[in-house]
Amino acid sequence: MMFTFSFRWGIKGIDPEYMSFLIPGIVAVTAMFGATNETMNIVWDRALGTFDRIVAAPVSPPSIILGKMLSGTVMGFVSAMVLMIIGKVLYNVSFGNVVFVVLITVLSCFSFTGVGTIISGFSSEPREALMLSNALRFPMMLLSGVFFPIEAMPVLLQWVARVFPLTYATEAIRTFSGQFSFIVWVDIAVLLAYTLTTMFVGSKILLKSITG
Repeated sequence: MMFTFSFRWGIKGIDPEYMSFLIPGIVAVTAMFGATNETMNIVWDRALGTFDRIVAAPVSPPSIILGKMLSGTVMGFVSAMVLMIIGKVLYNVSFGNVVFVVLITVLSCFSFTGVGTIISGFSSEPREALMLSNALRFPMMLLSGVFFPIEAMPVLLQWVARVFPLTYATEAIRTFSGQFSFIVWVDIAVLLAYTLTTMFVGSKILLKSITG
């Protein structure tokens, strides 16, 4: 999505136009951190021995993993909705088609949950999970067009940005919050592909760690 990027500071603070650009990106980032943090609680459960008791319960391992994934999605979604309300109340940011923004946020949370599940499956202790997650999340946050347009970055970094699901979540939320563009359907398709792939791979890895 093309965007004329400029900082214009006035007596009352930052330019409202920039806030309309920034807040949708912050909503996507909040969804990412909320979803991945909740999913990575699996590693804490395993470290504290809680997960062993959960597995011993008369519940199938796939059901346990599905419950953890849904928990991550709900946490990411609730966190993102709080930021949406703050953006609307404090900065009067319009989210345009709110229904579609909410649906995109839910889909984004599922994709971020899948990423968190993969990290949890590969991590043997909480510190390792935190290191792996931050090594992925912070580059995503800085390169996914949250704070400035992707078009303003060098071409190489633009290609790197297109690898991250946060790029498509930010672009889709921002598009539905402003002028509609058909590029949002590409964002939805990519997010859906990320969701299906990461949740499938993450559940397989986590299931193997549980049953193995």
